[in-house]
Amino acid sequence: MTERTPDAHSADEPQPVADLSRAPLPTARTLRRRRSLPAQLVRFVAFNLRIVRMIRH
Repeated sequence: MTERTPDAHSADEPQPVADLSRAPLPTARTLRRRRSLPAQLVRFVAFNLRIVRMIRH
């Protein structure tokens, strides 16, 4: 087998980590909308219509 060459980042270098401790939590209303299938369907159709308009122009 061949040996793996080290990547640009070695194991000794600290890796960047995102600090999400101060990120806002979603509200109950936001979570309910995310789980709502009718709302997802409306967003899906609206997004696809935007894409179709971009392709046609």
